[in-house]
Amino acid sequence: MEPNKIYDLVQAHYGELASKEHTRAEENVAKAFGYKASDLSSIPLDANLGVSCGNPVALANLRKGEIVIDLGSGGGIDVLLAAQKVGPKGKAIGVDMTKSMLELARKNAEKADASNVSFVEASITSVPLPDSTASCIISNCVVNLVPAADKYLAFNEMFRLLTPGGRVAISDILIRKQLPEEIAKDLSLYVGCIAGASYVYEYEEYLHNAGFKGAYHVLIVDTQKDLNIYKGIFQDQPGQKFELTEEEVKELDFNEWAGSFEIYALKP
Repeated sequence: MEPNKIYDLVQAHYGELASKEHTRAEENVAKAFGYKASDLSSIPLDANLGVSCGNPVALANLRKGEIVIDLGSGGGIDVLLAAQKVGPKGKAIGVDMTKSMLELARKNAEKADASNVSFVEASITSVPLPDSTASCIISNCVVNLVPAADKYLAFNEMFRLLTPGGRVAISDILIRKQLPEEIAKDLSLYVGCIAGASYVYEYEEYLHNAGFKGAYHVLIVDTQKDLNIYKGIFQDQPGQKFELTEEEVKELDFNEWAGSFEIYALKP
């Protein structure tokens, strides 16, 4: 599929997701991927849309006064948690390309009285912020949504936006082996973060080519989390139906092909 069509598909899907009524499923997904009950209770309920594959704020070791950028900030779950960590002298900047998501996130920031939060409408492949803006970049299950032809641009932006010595701490879905054709072509599984995922070695290449080079500058860890928890929430999402039959989906084990990974990188 052409990159522009993929962007349209992702925007349409997540635009609808921004208005979806909150259910217990979102909380279950968040807790399965590392959020504590205290994390979730400290932010507005609608900030958690149940589309996480990890908890990048827990990985980032954020410090008071730092500036952090969240690439693909969605309803605001991670940017709001990051804002708590960096405190009033720090800043948390969310980047998202979907207007309805930005509207939701801004409402959630207002509810949370998070005065150190701001949002930028942009694709994560081209962020209208100056070089060396942030000391840390986080992202949560978003880079896999970028079309393969454009993925390198997202990593180039991470490197550009970081100060020297800055760090990347993101969660993403990566694949362990080639996806069966029926899964790779299923659009529900693309917007659901499975079908568009990169191999681990490809992620390493993207990071190295962007400038995160040298010993110990990149670390990718398989968290061994169970991706099958996504099945129920995918089916419940607005306007969302698998191209595979319901029985075929039930038989799938997403963990056979893909996993939730933690990715760390350091800018020299």
